[in-house]
Amino acid sequence: MGTRGRRRAHRFIAPAAALTALLTALAPAASATTAEVATRLHVQATTGGPVSPAAGNSGPFTAADLQEAYRLPSDRLGGQTIAIVVPYDNTGAESDLRQYRAGSGMHACDAEFACFKKINQRGGDTLPPPIQNWALNGVVGLEMASAACPNCKLLLIEADDESIASMGAAVDQAAAQGADAVAVMWGYDEFDGQSAYAAHFDHPGMPITAASGSGFNTGGRAVVPAAYPSVIAVGGTELWRDPATARGWQETAWRDTGSGCSLYEPRPRWQGKGDCGRRRTLADVSSVAAQQTPVQIYSNLTGGWASASGTPVAAAFIAGVYGLAGNTSTAPAGKRLYAAKSTYLFDITTGANGTCAGSNVCTAAPHYDGPSGMGTPNGTGAF
Repeated sequence: MGTRGRRRAHRFIAPAAALTALLTALAPAASATTAEVATRLHVQATTGGPVSPAAGNSGPFTAADLQEAYRLPSDRLGGQTIAIVVPYDNTGAESDLRQYRAGSGMHACDAEFACFKKINQRGGDTLPPPIQNWALNGVVGLEMASAACPNCKLLLIEADDESIASMGAAVDQAAAQGADAVAVMWGYDEFDGQSAYAAHFDHPGMPITAASGSGFNTGGRAVVPAAYPSVIAVGGTELWRDPATARGWQETAWRDTGSGCSLYEPRPRWQGKGDCGRRRTLADVSSVAAQQTPVQIYSNLTGGWASASGTPVAAAFIAGVYGLAGNTSTAPAGKRLYAAKSTYLFDITTGANGTCAGSNVCTAAPHYDGPSGMGTPNGTGAF
């Protein structure tokens, strides 16, 4: 089960230096009404409960596994609010979250710790109709944010529909509610006129994370809202246990993660120059999202415990890391991430999600690269 739509794969081989010119020449005409939903979520039912896989195995990973792999101080006192933005209602979101948190050893969202609230894009309690194809997006968002920050509060904002206008209104509502970080759990191929919606995704002091999409974007479009310079674009990795390493884990860029050059958005000042020239490059940061190494979730829609993968998984987890860090008002999220000490991130240097003549836009490399961005969390210092 998963989100609607599939991203078209566009691939061509070009010299790295010519990448920007070719992308500019191939800019497609599109509109807000024809933009394609371009982020995919994969969920599959599993047997058994939240038991950590044995050494050397590759998931599905529990909340404890993720906290260990990314060295997160999960016992840190929270109180920060993480908003999860999804279209349509999920009537079982609260009960699914309750089961996930109980199975993960987390405090329940109850009268003692009121950590769950659900509203519409106007801040009210009259919710949009439920649509099952979208329901898992909210489940994954809430549970991955909890995995990163068990003591954070969770705000599920349900937009009227999957249009970018409704998505933007829901993000605006997150800011109005005082959210400390926001994960947008769906996105679109870029389209002509997307700049008209950019302001909805620019709220200083409130990091907004969004999935970088699926696959290397060459002649096609990157993904919004991830492509907006004000948004943290999150890519996906493969993650597995390896006791032979100092970290105890290994990680590589996922072959199906999203990366590439925006056709319309300028490169933000905090992002270094590269093969995209003056254009925005995706992604900025990453975490586990691969189908080969999924995370564990709970949903009544799958009959209970299930495995989940896709870059929306990583987007929600990274929003949780921002909530856990509690630094959102100290500096712009992108600037802080790119200026962070190298010890605060695990540098991903292997793997690729396409063919781009050696360019780091589709190939993992030391320091920055498109598939994994600046790397994956090593604690909260970069966030």
